[in-house]
Amino acid sequence: MKRTCIICAGGPEEGLPCLPLPEEAYILCADSGLRLCERLGRTPDLVLGDFDSLGAAPEGYPVMTVPVEKDDTDTMLAARVALEKGYRDIRICGAFGGRLDHTLANIQTLEFLMDAGAEGILIGVRDWACMQGSGTARRYETPKGWSLSVFAWTERCTGVTLRGTKYPLENGTLTRGFPLGVSNAVTGDFAEVTCKEGRLLVTASRL
Repeated sequence: MKRTCIICAGGPEEGLPCLPLPEEAYILCADSGLRLCERLGRTPDLVLGDFDSLGAAPEGYPVMTVPVEKDDTDTMLAARVALEKGYRDIRICGAFGGRLDHTLANIQTLEFLMDAGAEGILIGVRDWACMQGSGTARRYETPKGWSLSVFAWTERCTGVTLRGTKYPLENGTLTRGFPLGVSNAVTGDFAEVTCKEGRLLVTASRL
C-alpha cells in the first residue's frame, strides 16, 4: 500500500505547492481539486464530492458522489475516506488562498486528523500549516526567506521552545488570546519546535 495520501482541495491558488509531493502516493481529489491534480500532471485514484464546483461528476476516473446537503465539507469527507483506507500521512494541497471560512475549516481538519492518530499538513503556494501536540519536538526544514509562526490552538501551550529562529524561546508559554509566536524568521535550514503541553498550530510562509 502507498504510504501517503495527497488530497487535492479546491482552493484557487494557481501556482505549484511549496513543498514537494511524493511520486508514490494515493491521490484523492475533493470536487474541483481535480483541476489542481490535473495541473500537477497527476492521475487521481478517486474523485469525490457533490460536484457543485465542477458542475458535474467527471468521467474517466473512479468517482464517489455525495449529497450537496451534508455535515462534512468535501475536503473533510476526503480526510475521512483517507483514514478509512488506512492512511496516516495525509497532505492536503489547494487548501489556502480562497475564502476565510474554507481555510479555517481546513485548519480544523488538521485537528480532526490529529485526533484520529494521523499526521496532516496543509500545503499552499506560499504557505504550509500543521498541528503539533503535547510532548513533541519537531524539526521543520524551511528555505531561507521563510518565516515560521507558532500559535496556541488550545487555551495554553506550555514548555514551548523555539530554536534556529531569529527570536528564540526557551520553555515559554503561549496563549490562544495573544499572537506572540507570529512571523519568526528562520536563521538556518531548519527550526526546532518543542511543545510540552497543549496543541500548536505551526505555519510557515514565504516572505
